[in-house]
Amino acid sequence: MKRALILSGGGARGAYHAGVLKYLEEINFKPDVVCGTSVGAITASALGCGMNAAGIIELWKSIEIQKVMKYSIWNDFLDLIFRRFSPLADTTPLKYLLYSQLDFRKLRKNPMEVIITAVNILTAELVFFGNKDIDIEHVMASSAIPLIFPWQYVDGKPHWDGGVMANVPILPAVERGAKEIVVVLLSPVGGVNMGLPRSRREGLERVFELSLIGSFQTIMANLQYQKKKKEKKRGFTRSLSLLSFSEPEKSDYKIRVIGPRTSLGFGSILNFSQVQADYLISRGYEDAKVQFGED
Repeated sequence: MKRALILSGGGARGAYHAGVLKYLEEINFKPDVVCGTSVGAITASALGCGMNAAGIIELWKSIEIQKVMKYSIWNDFLDLIFRRFSPLADTTPLKYLLYSQLDFRKLRKNPMEVIITAVNILTAELVFFGNKDIDIEHVMASSAIPLIFPWQYVDGKPHWDGGVMANVPILPAVERGAKEIVVVLLSPVGGVNMGLPRSRREGLERVFELSLIGSFQTIMANLQYQKKKKEKKRGFTRSLSLLSFSEPEKSDYKIRVIGPRTSLGFGSILNFSQVQADYLISRGYEDAKVQFGED
């Protein structure tokens, strides 16, 4: 049975992935396919480069804001004067950090398939990169949060964060025939009842959270629709031929979802700190333990 792990985007909330990975290692869940977007692309690539959960946890515990990005008020002033467009932060520190930690030669030799996503800004096309393609520029492109981080060039073309169009890239795993799929979300919306927003700020936060899981909800709705169509077709086939009905349905699969059970707060997206990393690693582990056991 082919297994897949789907790692969604969510900025600094990505430390949550590390806690989930720790639990999955303990229960010996070894994916054949790992799909990731944005910070999920970083984690997916780290796995493909041979890092285990302990290594990814240590990486997250070492990350601080200055190791991810640098901010210049002077650049903002020049942008205002000359009316030019530029991102809020420079992610060169993140590029150096990842390049020092990830050995992409191991990724190319790894039998586990790794797929990460990005968005071509010029064509509005969602693009996928695999083991043989992925290098530092592909990871940086997948994690280039629009407006905040600079777009990244891949093969001479500018790309933004894959989360803009597919923050939960489950479709590549389904297309590759994965039968057991574990999806790790970095937003609780959809998994818990969060009540109505009580202020404009909470309303904006809720809209942002919805954007993090929108692609997942859309794909799940489509998969449910396709499943119902096949069940109707299967029932019709059964009435015609018991032999046809006894054949296994190739599209049968099980999707497990692991995600925060309460809000992580809007500020957590760019809170690259050891304090938050420790908290999210612990939450990821505990949530995975509880939610995986419920399925």
